[in-house]
Amino acid sequence: MSDHPSSKEEERRPIRRSLWRGLLKRCPNCGTGRIFARYLKPTDNCTDCGEAFGHIRTDDFAPWLTILLLGHILVPIVGTIDYYLAPPLWIILLCVVVIGIILTLALLPHSKGFCLGLMWALRLRGDEQH
Repeated sequence: MSDHPSSKEEERRPIRRSLWRGLLKRCPNCGTGRIFARYLKPTDNCTDCGEAFGHIRTDDFAPWLTILLLGHILVPIVGTIDYYLAPPLWIILLCVVVIGIILTLALLPHSKGFCLGLMWALRLRGDEQH
């Protein structure tokens, strides 16, 4: 018996490439197949290369990343609007809510693809124990 992993397990998965392809909502393995069947529902397998994604659970990773990005986008926008325009508070809040909803809906699939690409490259399933 050998202590070496099989050649399939040794196969290197470049992290940067996987992150970029995931961000574009493409298969981290081949870069051409789509990883989502619907808005946030990952496909079980890539349509082009057949790589399996159904077992990867990103859970709260993608929403956490989206919230982190939204904070870095919304805070400067609110500060700029308040400083230069000085509108009433209700207008600022309305702008923040509308922009926040639009950005959340736009960023969440890309964040989930990014997380899925990272987890695929690191061979994580999402159910690992600490």
